[in-house]
Amino acid sequence: MWIRDALPKAFPNARVVLFGYDTTLVRSNSFQTIPDLALSLVNNLKASDLGAKKPLLFLAHSLGGIVVKETLVALANGDDRGRQILQQTAGAVFFGVPSRGMETQTLLTMVHGQANEGLLRDLATPSKYLQSLADRFVEVSGRMTLFWAFETRTSPTVTVSTSP
Repeated sequence: MWIRDALPKAFPNARVVLFGYDTTLVRSNSFQTIPDLALSLVNNLKASDLGAKKPLLFLAHSLGGIVVKETLVALANGDDRGRQILQQTAGAVFFGVPSRGMETQTLLTMVHGQANEGLLRDLATPSKYLQSLADRFVEVSGRMTLFWAFETRTSPTVTVSTSP
């Protein structure tokens, strides 16, 4: 994983930390929402000494970008420690983040009736949740440097095979 392996070598003064969560779709029993995932990241940031000495820069891909955006909003609306972490956040690089939603019909078919169905509904196009998050994120990200990397061509999505 390049973030874990290459970044510390390229930037020896940087402190690289990974944050992960369960991304299993089929047969998942996770009922975590995006705000739940963000709260977990908030708690990890508060428990660590990450923001005490160096500015924070988030690198986030896909759903991770949505989680980071929700995390930054939660920090802004949180306690003094949360706002301190937010003040130490220099910015973020977002890779392929579905900020305006994504095609989820096939994915919803795969998770129908599962606990994680709600999370996928929040990512669908159009999404009231994503619009609300975008509005809230604009309010807290004004002084940050943000970079967005995204595809400029359509790409295939997941399909369900009906073959045995």
